Amino acid sequence: MGKTRFFNKPARRERSVPTQCVPALAPSTPAQRESFTPYITREEAIEGVMSGKYVRGTVAINKKYSSAICFVRNAKQWNDVDILIEGKTDRNRAFNGDVVIVEIKPEEEWKSKDKEKPTNHDAAAVTSVHIRSREEDMKLPKDQRSKLPDNRPVCRALAVLQSRNKQAEEDPLADAPKPNLSKDMLITGRIVHIWKQDHQTKHVARALGPAERKTWIRFASYDDKYPHIEVHRNDLKEFQPLLENTEGFLVYLELMREWGDKRFFPQARILKLLGAADQVEVESRAILVQNGTDYTDEFDEECMKVIPDKVPIPSEAELLKEGRRDMRLGAKHERFVCTIDPATARDLDDALSCHDLGGGHYRVSVHIADVCTFVPFGSALDQEALKRATSVYLVQKVIPMLPRKLCEEHCSLNTLGDKLAFTVEWVMDAKGNITSEWMGQTVIRNQCKLAYENAQSIIDGNFDPNSIDLAHISPSRRAWTVERIKESVKGLWKIAEHIRAARHARGALSLNQAKMYFDFEDYNSNMAPKGWHMHETAEANWLVEEFMVLANARVTEKCIEYCPEVSLARYHSPPDASRFESLIKALGEQGLKLNVGSGKALSTSLDNISKHPQIEAIRALTIRCMMLAKYCCTSESADHSLSHFALNLPLYTHFTSPIRRYADLVVHRVLKVALEIEALVKRKLREGVAEEDIVVTPDDVPSGYLLLPEADVTEIALRCNTRKEEARKASDQSIVLYYCLYLQSLYKRWEADGRTEYKERHKATLTKVQEKSFNIFVESLGLDRELFHDNGHKDQRWLGTNKKNAKQGSMCIQWEEGLFEEASVLHRWDVLVWYKKESKNLDFVCQICPPDRSELVGEVGADLA
Repeated sequence: MGKTRFFNKPARRERSVPTQCVPALAPSTPAQRESFTPYITREEAIEGVMSGKYVRGTVAINKKYSSAICFVRNAKQWNDVDILIEGKTDRNRAFNGDVVIVEIKPEEEWKSKDKEKPTNHDAAAVTSVHIRSREEDMKLPKDQRSKLPDNRPVCRALAVLQSRNKQAEEDPLADAPKPNLSKDMLITGRIVHIWKQDHQTKHVARALGPAERKTWIRFASYDDKYPHIEVHRNDLKEFQPLLENTEGFLVYLELMREWGDKRFFPQARILKLLGAADQVEVESRAILVQNGTDYTDEFDEECMKVIPDKVPIPSEAELLKEGRRDMRLGAKHERFVCTIDPATARDLDDALSCHDLGGGHYRVSVHIADVCTFVPFGSALDQEALKRATSVYLVQKVIPMLPRKLCEEHCSLNTLGDKLAFTVEWVMDAKGNITSEWMGQTVIRNQCKLAYENAQSIIDGNFDPNSIDLAHISPSRRAWTVERIKESVKGLWKIAEHIRAARHARGALSLNQAKMYFDFEDYNSNMAPKGWHMHETAEANWLVEEFMVLANARVTEKCIEYCPEVSLARYHSPPDASRFESLIKALGEQGLKLNVGSGKALSTSLDNISKHPQIEAIRALTIRCMMLAKYCCTSESADHSLSHFALNLPLYTHFTSPIRRYADLVVHRVLKVALEIEALVKRKLREGVAEEDIVVTPDDVPSGYLLLPEADVTEIALRCNTRKEEARKASDQSIVLYYCLYLQSLYKRWEADGRTEYKERHKATLTKVQEKSFNIFVESLGLDRELFHDNGHKDQRWLGTNKKNAKQGSMCIQWEEGLFEEASVLHRWDVLVWYKKESKNLDFVCQICPPDRSELVGEVGADLA
């Protein structure tokens, strides 16, 4: 069991393509004959990398394939250095995600880059924790070894784990020299070999034109990071509707494995016809596929067979043997447990309990679904969960990471039965100062499922007991249950207020934005929404958030204390100040200051302008200026800090959502082993064994097989980072899709009544200026929209193409002949929004309204081109 390899993708099966479908691939035009340079051989690639002539990395196309540039990265070897690949010729048929061999260009062809202005932390900044290797620590005196933020020493009992990653062991480039790449220049290179095809092969796409009289029909993938794709006409014969109306349908296609150096576009074969382009399920499928979610909520038989029919609650003897505490009412360690979630939530993975101990102290417990008990390590279900890595939330449905039997029944902490949990428990005072702590596996029973609105009404003092479902509680105990619920929520809120205030006083940021939610006649139907509203978090949300953040932080420390080099952390690097320049300048012109010298300074600045009419846009811009938070193996602390800038915490991870995040499942496993190592080490110390002589291997503890070596944890972290970002994009695009459906339904209603076309008016803020486009943030919708300077589609009312200075974040719009409007970041317009009925897919127009003529100027600044 301990040697099971589960984190690598299964080998791709070769597909035989009928020769009559795809003829010999001849170049489309003579000009394309020398489009790309032939690849070097694999042997030449190995020799070149080992000699230092070439380097290996992964292609990252940040925006669109049509962009002139992309980057090649290798986080393990190059840290924060990227190699710039300019133009499609140097990109040489590589796709986003491919592992490639790069030849670095001569130094005189490198580019200069703007000097970064790193954030300078002030005295209130978060402490950086550095975890040395076991070998380094053991050479130092005990008082100089790695320590946790509260000065507890890191236990060095765990022996170094040997890699179980066979692929890494068999990698001929595993011992390649580490390239000496400059951080001061933008290094340029050209791709000379595809080492491993690791791109998305299946796409949702639409034809760019009719199939009539064409041999090759060109399709555009819904994923902008991929080029146009060609399909031979023969491949359309089995899809008659597509031949008759090529542009009206979406297709599901698969890229061919080879892209010849004489072809300007890659080729593909159509797998199936998905349906008409304006159907919500078809468009939703397109969103999922383009964001790496090419699967449904169904799981195969191999995954399902490990799931028991019922939750296996251990007997009293088994509980004692496992060390699992019984926290059900009536037991020795009884806790009154409640959940607080959105009203429609079904995957309840966290619960809380609070008991007033008297004397100003409380016992507070965070109970998290014990998912790792139901997902056997290395099983088919485990592999599938890693592949998915996260649940994906669309407006109308969830694509779960785990089967619904687990995430909505066995693991969901609902009120319908006893549940297995992982509990973090503290005794603390009313200000959140911890006096004792316990972590371990438990059995609990949820006494009440509260919606955030219920908890908020308790905080506000207007709670109606009839608003909650207590059908599972006997009538004689309902009044008592209601009182316990109120006591628990009030106690939790009292403590959470202090914890939140203290965390923000230290410099934690609060950047939560209002989010669009839709109103439906029937939530489970595919009908268009009847309306929408913006939802903002309230005190009840903060209550839950504070205890989840605290649990995550304390679990990180426990894992690092006993498994220091093989734990999974979540870090958030401070931004470089240059990202904020345009925002600082725009606020300065309004007499306002934005200090980004530290998290504390930034938090204070945002608090000072919290009443600004464009605060939502300012928050959106601030988030955009931030670095992305990422998962990593804790051994990476030698390369970067493990601290979390936004939360202002020295160590952090994700532990509290294992139903929907694979990272949390990994952390549960590490925590289980860490607690077993802690118990073993303490027992040996009691037996008189010297601390220096205690060495623990995974075989010495019952769950040791759950630990993964550093390389494997790093690989999982990279996978989780990718999938988390893809899931976020899918959720955002789903919101835009349903807003389009809402506008479409309004248009149809108004059209049926013979009324003027429906348009909504909103306020929008300019947030970014680029060479070909600019971005506006529609404040009342919470949506970002990209508009193009060239008004070729005539959706806008300005003349021709805007002049701009992307570096300065400024632009100039010509509204009338000889009359211009100058705009820079934070410039504000009225915009009209309406359904774009002439579009081939669901879309809407966001049209900027011209200002009053008195605000226009007759000359354009010299810096605008």
